Amino acid sequence: MRLILIFLGLICAANLAHAGAWSREKGQLFIAAGGNFLLSDGAQLPVHYDPTVYAEFGLSERLTLGMDLHTADAGRIGSIFFFASVPIGDLQSHQKFAANLSLGARANALAQTEALIRGGLSWGMGLDNGWLSIDASATYGTDDRTFRPKVDATFGYRWTDKWTTSLQVQTGQGFTNDYYAKIAPSVTYNLRDNIKLHLGAVHALTGDRGSALKFETWLTF
Repeated sequence: MRLILIFLGLICAANLAHAGAWSREKGQLFIAAGGNFLLSDGAQLPVHYDPTVYAEFGLSERLTLGMDLHTADAGRIGSIFFFASVPIGDLQSHQKFAANLSLGARANALAQTEALIRGGLSWGMGLDNGWLSIDASATYGTDDRTFRPKVDATFGYRWTDKWTTSLQVQTGQGFTNDYYAKIAPSVTYNLRDNIKLHLGAVHALTGDRGSALKFETWLTF
C-alpha cells in the first residue's frame, strides 16, 4: 500500500511544496510530483503542464538535502538540481531564515546541456492560524553566463485541522530572458497525517495570460 501511495503521489503532485525557511525535521522525507492540467486555450508561457518531481530529506536539524526536477518554457527546457538548505540564526525564533545552494543541469529541446548553480534565501513567519513566506533565488547558467532571478511569496491560512487555503504569487525570469508573473490560489485537505491533497489553479499575469488547474499530493514519511 505504501508503494502504491508513493506512486500515486509522484504522478498526481506538483507544486514544490518545500519547507523553504522551515527546516525539514531530522529523518523526515518529503516527496511531491505532478503537474498542471486542463490548460486554457493557447496556454503556453508562462503556464503550461510544468511536470515536477521534488524531494527533501532532513539530514539533521540544521541541514536539509533535496532534489528538484522540473520542466519549463512550454516543456522545451528540463532542469535538475541537487541542493542543501541550512537555517540562519536561532531555530526557535518566531521569524525563520534559511539559505540554500544548488548544483544542477539544464537540457533544451536540442538535447544541449549546461551546468547550473543556484543560490537562494528564504524568510517565513508563523501566524496564529497560518503563515507568510518569501523564497528568492537566482540561477546561473555556465554557458550563457546569465543570472535568472525568481521570487515566490505565499500566504497560508489554516481553517481547521483538515482544511488550509493559500495564495501564492510567483515571479521570475524565464530561459528566453522574459519576465513572468503568476498567481496561484489553492485549498489543501489533510487526508492523513502524512498525505495532503492539494487542489488549485494558476493564472499567468504576463505572457499569453493562460490558466490551468492543478492537483497535488504531498507525502511525508
